[in-house]
Amino acid sequence: MTNNKFIIFITGASGVGKTSLLNNLKEKYSYKKAWEFLKFDSIGVPSNEEMIQEYGSGENWQREKTFEWIQKMVCGFPDKKLIILDGQVNLQFIKAGFERQNFSNYRIILIDCTQEIMIQRLIEERQQPWLASQDMKNWLDFLRNQAEQFHEPIINTSQISPDEVVAQFEQILSDYMILLPE
Repeated sequence: MTNNKFIIFITGASGVGKTSLLNNLKEKYSYKKAWEFLKFDSIGVPSNEEMIQEYGSGENWQREKTFEWIQKMVCGFPDKKLIILDGQVNLQFIKAGFERQNFSNYRIILIDCTQEIMIQRLIEERQQPWLASQDMKNWLDFLRNQAEQFHEPIINTSQISPDEVVAQFEQILSDYMILLPE
């Protein structure tokens, strides 16, 4: 039943720590059978050319796939009480997707860091220097501005350990009186 389900959408630019947080939560809470951990990119990300050909733009592809993910989370997973999705998504699309499903039992959490830390992680840790672009810097700033505009919680991972990121995530849930199901 969807009204007993809570969905957390973790978003942020590449290199900020979304997937690390998701993986750490999955490891810490692996015993929670009513929890589901999902990764947006598991559907595959087509090339820009394919996005443009099929959807008209990368933005349109992201919007449509966000709506599909949200519908899947809201309507599927009947045995899950908490679903956590990690995806690099425009917050407006997330909000619109949940509105389309008439579902309000969700929270968006932005994972963030400084541009310098993001670039370092993309180049040195992830070995993906092509992602360390001006477009990604702009995307980082855009998502941060959206989160601030919509008053969504932000976890800045620039100077804290992975365990501290998990602790801040858990504190946000507590602050919003989100009771973690068994």
